[in-house]
Amino acid sequence: MAYELIVEKDDEYENSVGLSNWRERAKPAYENGQPTYLDSQGELIEGIYLDMTNDVYHALPALSSSKLKKFIDSPAHYYREYLSDITRKRTTAMQNTFDAGTHSHTLVLEPQGYYQRYFRDVMPIDYPDALHTAAQIEAQLLSLGLKKSGTKAEKTARLIEADPTAVVFEDIQQREYDKQGIKGTETVEGVEVTTYGGKIPVDGQVWDDAHRAAKTTREHNEANAYLSNGLPEVAMIHRCHNTGLMLKVKFDWLRFDDEAVDLKTTLSTRPEKFLRQLNDLHYDVQQEFYKYVALLSGIEIKEFTFVTTEYFHADICQPYNLSLSKIIHAIDKVQQGLKNMADCIETNVWYGWSKDDCTMTLV
Repeated sequence: MAYELIVEKDDEYENSVGLSNWRERAKPAYENGQPTYLDSQGELIEGIYLDMTNDVYHALPALSSSKLKKFIDSPAHYYREYLSDITRKRTTAMQNTFDAGTHSHTLVLEPQGYYQRYFRDVMPIDYPDALHTAAQIEAQLLSLGLKKSGTKAEKTARLIEADPTAVVFEDIQQREYDKQGIKGTETVEGVEVTTYGGKIPVDGQVWDDAHRAAKTTREHNEANAYLSNGLPEVAMIHRCHNTGLMLKVKFDWLRFDDEAVDLKTTLSTRPEKFLRQLNDLHYDVQQEFYKYVALLSGIEIKEFTFVTTEYFHADICQPYNLSLSKIIHAIDKVQQGLKNMADCIETNVWYGWSKDDCTMTLV
């Protein structure tokens, strides 16, 4: 199912008293092919930017909410993740989970051009009667009096040559690839991926999950209303007045009435379970960090909403706001975290649970 993004602008409402009119100050990230967020010396320029790709945003030399959240876990965790030369590769399962969320994100926020960039890869379950395993292909070859030696691709080619009516999954998959175009490669967020006709194949299960999650989100009346009268992926760069640190954020959706929305695909949207996830992953810190950088950029965020969607065990969308007490506590965590971060950078000491070497007593 294709999705169409409708962006409406109410000029009279946007120009109402008390609104920041941020869109009038926003710049495209590139003009005539040149980055507008860098000066002639390659230094960051504070401002609000549109159409900045994720690759570019992640590479900006500024502190993000993800980094601050990791620092709040502990400075030692931040050092391991971002400063040390120790790396941990993600597993395929982790990558697939990330991809489903990423694709649903794109389908909800920026569906234009999605189907010119991606296509659904076929899965064995799509063709239950096809031959899938080498053993199945070998058995068919033997039934035709043919040898069964060679690679799986060679066996498949031999079988199809002898019996053009044979249905082999790899052959079906390859024909689908050939329909898209010439095989190539592309680097996406630092990972080299295979393309066909310039389009990236997406695991069929990930594709189905992502489309279902996007549909669930857009069919929720309040969630769909939040995701209107604004623009997606609005980036901001600003220097912290208190610490001198350069900060960056990228709002999933920023409304023209100065309200913000963050999309979360999650295993469960049940209130108590999402609250536990919110606390574990410091979403409250993310919210107040975003609001702080926006305020530095001249925007007072009037309301911040998490639109959560689950797709694994059920198809549910549920928006959430934080209570005033959680907001106040999160503001303190952000400001104290920024101060502690500046101290660690100055001293180059990245401690664990205590600034001092000590023995802790558990009660």
